[in-house]
Amino acid sequence: MALMPSRGSRLLAAAVAMALFAVTPPTYAATQPSARTQVTAADAQPTATGGSHTITLITGDKVVAGPAGTVSVLGADGEPVAAHVTTVGTDTYVYPESALPYVSAGVLDRRLFNITLLLADGYDDAHVDHLPLIVTYKAAVQLRAQRVPEGATTVRTLDSIQGAAVAADRSADFWESLTAGGAAAPQARAQDTAPSFAAGVAKVWLDGKVKADLSDTVSQIGAPEVWAGGDTGEGVDVAVLDTGVDATHPDLAGRIEDSASFVPGEDVTDRHGHGTHVASTVAGTGAASDGKEKGVAPGADLHIGKVLSDSGQGQDSWIIAGMEWAARDEHAKVVSMSLGTDAPADGTDPMSQAVNALTAETGALFVIAAGNSGQSGDRTIGSPGAADAALTVGAVDGADRLADFSSRGPRLVDDALKPEITAPGVDVLAARSQYTPGEGPYRTMSGTSMATPHVAGAAALLAAEHPGWTGAQLKDALVSTAKLTPDYGPYEAGSGRVDVAAATKGTVFATASAYLGIHSPSKEPDAKPERTLTYTNMGDAPVTLDLSFDDSDLPDDMWSLSASQVVVPAHGQSTVTLSADLSRAEPQFSYSGQVLATGADGTVLAHTVVGVSTGEKPSRLVVTATGRDGEPMPGLVNMMREGDPAGLYYSFVTTSGYVNALLPNGTYSVWMWGQVEGTHGPNSRGMALMSAPMVVLDGDATLKLDASTAHEIKAVTPKEAADAAVRVDYHRTLGDTASITDSYTLSTTFDSVWTNSTQKPAKGELSVTARWRKIQPLLSVENGRQSYDDLWVLPGGGLLPEGTSDVDAVFAGGGSAADYAGIDAKGKVAVIRYGDTDKQVPAAVAAGVKLLLIVNDEAGRLREPLRRTPLTVASLTKDAGEQLIARLKEGPVRLHVTSHPATEYLYDFVRTWRGAVPKDVTYKPKQDDLARVEVDFRNDPADEVDEYRYDLSPGLSAKVGATMLSRAQGHRTDWVTADARWMSEAEVPRESIQYGGSVSYRAGSTAHEEWFGPIQRPRINDAVGLPRRTGDAVQVEVPGWGDSGANHAGLAVPGQLAQSLALYQGDTLVTQTEGGFLYADVPPGRRPYTLVATTERDAAVYPLSLRTTTRWRFTSATADPERAAQLPLIQLDYGVDTDAGGSADRSARLTLTPSHLPGGPDSGRIRSAGLDVSYDDGATWHRQRLDRTRDGWVTRLHAPADAEHLTLRATAEDTYGNSVEQTVVRAIGLK
Repeated sequence: MALMPSRGSRLLAAAVAMALFAVTPPTYAATQPSARTQVTAADAQPTATGGSHTITLITGDKVVAGPAGTVSVLGADGEPVAAHVTTVGTDTYVYPESALPYVSAGVLDRRLFNITLLLADGYDDAHVDHLPLIVTYKAAVQLRAQRVPEGATTVRTLDSIQGAAVAADRSADFWESLTAGGAAAPQARAQDTAPSFAAGVAKVWLDGKVKADLSDTVSQIGAPEVWAGGDTGEGVDVAVLDTGVDATHPDLAGRIEDSASFVPGEDVTDRHGHGTHVASTVAGTGAASDGKEKGVAPGADLHIGKVLSDSGQGQDSWIIAGMEWAARDEHAKVVSMSLGTDAPADGTDPMSQAVNALTAETGALFVIAAGNSGQSGDRTIGSPGAADAALTVGAVDGADRLADFSSRGPRLVDDALKPEITAPGVDVLAARSQYTPGEGPYRTMSGTSMATPHVAGAAALLAAEHPGWTGAQLKDALVSTAKLTPDYGPYEAGSGRVDVAAATKGTVFATASAYLGIHSPSKEPDAKPERTLTYTNMGDAPVTLDLSFDDSDLPDDMWSLSASQVVVPAHGQSTVTLSADLSRAEPQFSYSGQVLATGADGTVLAHTVVGVSTGEKPSRLVVTATGRDGEPMPGLVNMMREGDPAGLYYSFVTTSGYVNALLPNGTYSVWMWGQVEGTHGPNSRGMALMSAPMVVLDGDATLKLDASTAHEIKAVTPKEAADAAVRVDYHRTLGDTASITDSYTLSTTFDSVWTNSTQKPAKGELSVTARWRKIQPLLSVENGRQSYDDLWVLPGGGLLPEGTSDVDAVFAGGGSAADYAGIDAKGKVAVIRYGDTDKQVPAAVAAGVKLLLIVNDEAGRLREPLRRTPLTVASLTKDAGEQLIARLKEGPVRLHVTSHPATEYLYDFVRTWRGAVPKDVTYKPKQDDLARVEVDFRNDPADEVDEYRYDLSPGLSAKVGATMLSRAQGHRTDWVTADARWMSEAEVPRESIQYGGSVSYRAGSTAHEEWFGPIQRPRINDAVGLPRRTGDAVQVEVPGWGDSGANHAGLAVPGQLAQSLALYQGDTLVTQTEGGFLYADVPPGRRPYTLVATTERDAAVYPLSLRTTTRWRFTSATADPERAAQLPLIQLDYGVDTDAGGSADRSARLTLTPSHLPGGPDSGRIRSAGLDVSYDDGATWHRQRLDRTRDGWVTRLHAPADAEHLTLRATAEDTYGNSVEQTVVRAIGLK
């Protein structure tokens, strides 16, 4: 849940952009390369380690977000998984294919795949060892039986919503149990029905996070007038669900009847301050101010439920449990909840359901904050304030002006009337918890959180006057007697500002609000929706009320009442009918206003908020999908509506190839990912992207997506190469707010991707991007003219030695030990049909098989990781494999086998088609059209290195790429698309990772990339983040192990290598931290600073760069609080030729190149540089003569004959006085 103590909404993670490929596991040295998924999450990971973040999804798949904005997606088995990645606005969703049917069926919460949200809310594996969920059941019997799917435990029962809070383990067990071993969705698709969960589970939600959202303000709402009559709320039970309470505060002493904490591991004590402030606003006695700073109902009895942690956040299930406790166990008449979600809600979520259910069951009144997202515009009411039964509270200042932060209606989806009322919420003075910063007994806070307890206190005063009233009656009375605020409409400020004096002294009340729903004038031209308004008279004499509409945006003659005057009997009720003639309404408009009930003297005695929407009712869009073979095509249909940031709809197409969707009218972009026949016969699999960029829906319609006319998106390489990874992005904008990038990475089971041609859309942007990594084939098998080009090397196995050979093949049936009896398979190729590979591989090894070919038994390539084995194992598709088996049954077959265990070359291609998708979607560059990159992997003791290259597509906030497992200290030639933006990185699994900056290559050019070469030391680049100051806050990321590659920065896996940072202002230590990330508040003004970075690693593992110390001295001034200013640090780069092990000649030429970080402030020029060297690890030093050249400062070494290593100490200074000094112990070896 979201705490709302101030105008600022929570700090969200930066846009997590797009994901793509899955990483190759660190198995055998020659495993098949694969793809890696990336997400931009720079601001989501300011940790002390500067390392990556792992999020285990509900499916058991793992998403790993790195500090450079990359994300890897791996299955529970550690293997790559196909993932749909959708970026909507600033939020990115990563959907494994297994989850999509349940998301589209509406039984699985989309937030469970919102990587932006999960990172921002601390739901990564480092912060929680389980995934918090709320499970609702189809029937109460499942709830009572506590049939929790395997892999999860029940945290608490939430029977108000027929559900439970559960904690799911970080494994695939829960998902397997929930989906009946993965069979539920395929079975539903085969039966042409929507999928459902096993174990009686109706829906699974993320147990999301919620944040917590006086003297003059109490007088503002008329409370002193009520006190003067003797009503202080005495005897009324008010529950405050918040961050707890400081029970020792003088204003709350003796006022707390009971308390309970629903936050695991925390007592009810308020160490945040929000709950104490709220509780004292409700019922504080003012004892700490001699009675001056009283709460609204100082005589009420408080029941404190701690549902938000000391950090001000809580989970949905904590809040629901607190609501059940307050309403049922404590019998609270009023429940005050100054909390809510940041995201807008439609009132159907678990918390809203609980509010409605508990209100109906107990009669309690839930008073809930509207939220603090008003600056984001309309439709910003969060949960649980979106609940029908909630009395939802906005905020005004001391002059009844609406606070700019106060969330506005209408409610999401149905345009219902919210909020209902406002109260003072700006600069509210109330009790300060002694456990929070500050002095004195009181503090000032702003937010709808502060407005809410004013209304809760008012409800307590009113309940004391009318102890038999239900929560609904209290709500009607407070809302219908609120002070009118005519400058604001009901969707902004409800009925007006609460006036407790009018409510308690009044005798006439009306229905609080009357919403007539959404109606379509075109489909219901004669529609006249109605609602009944009820007027209640608590007085001893009848009252005549004149009824009229206020001067709002209600059109003349559109609204009518069954009577313009009504007589309400003493202690009785009268009703009138409100109706709206929608033939007089504008289409696509939400109307709101108030019905005023005035007495004989013209005074407004009561008023009712009314509203109706003419948003069109949904139309039916029927989508029929046909595959390349003319048969129905299953898959996922996406529909995005123009101008609607929330208007993204999914539907899963079953094997019928048909989907029937109800959608709001509008202009849509529709696209579908569907499974089709691939390029290798009927049993091969391809993926088709079929799109209709402009679909105008103004009534029921049919859309045909026919893949029989689709064209293959393919890349043709100058030299033979096989697909290692393929990704396709669909990017579309419609209007100012509807924007999406949908990225799909082909699973290894697919052999091709297809798309249809389109016209350029009349509105918005359209682009399709294809990304390929194509490699020299690891293994090739031929038989005469028959080439088995769809052969796939299974990960976990080895590869044959480099070279070519002709090998006899044998057919060994099912591949069991018995199948090899009587067959001479030693040194041969064994061909078998797929079975239990855990038994088939050992049987082949025992038989002496040289190469094992497994024929898949279903469509597509076989995707199955092996237990580690030295045997080379590859799969054949069903069609090709059965043809080979048939030939083997006819007679001897000799296969020509070629192996390349170390890839000597590869192609990284990217191609974007903008505006329209043509028929020809083939990318066929010539050799001269490409750029050549010579890549070396050096100076690392590991046997293997994972290397990645990302394409940075213009206009897309994405970092996407492909993985290649390479030998350390090896060489490879890469051919890449020219003029595209690229970013690379290389990783030693479980040890360290190097990040390269963005770069573009010219056609025909040759560049060099070196990984893990000396001299490794702290180095900063834009891939990880540049040091900056915002206001008087400094944030620095210093990667500790940058190598000699151009613009590289290197990070260690947490726990593997030691690093620390310290920041000094002058000689005073500001802060220090372990790891490569530092954040600190610094004194205002311009002052001198020193940043010190130290690193150290084990000499037994890493012979070079054992220890480093870097001191940056610089001057920094207060920066713009809204715009970060980069710090003027100087970077040091080194150039020296070394061998593969990192050793240089004793008279080697060494270049020192100082430079300012890119994009920094004007710091003049580098005016001097110095270099000292040591050949005894720093015991003695020798000053080197430096000659300045175009490349930097150059010197030549003169190492003694017995020296084994060079240690260096380099310095540089600019004309503004900024400087750097860097010491690297054993920077290089000497030969």
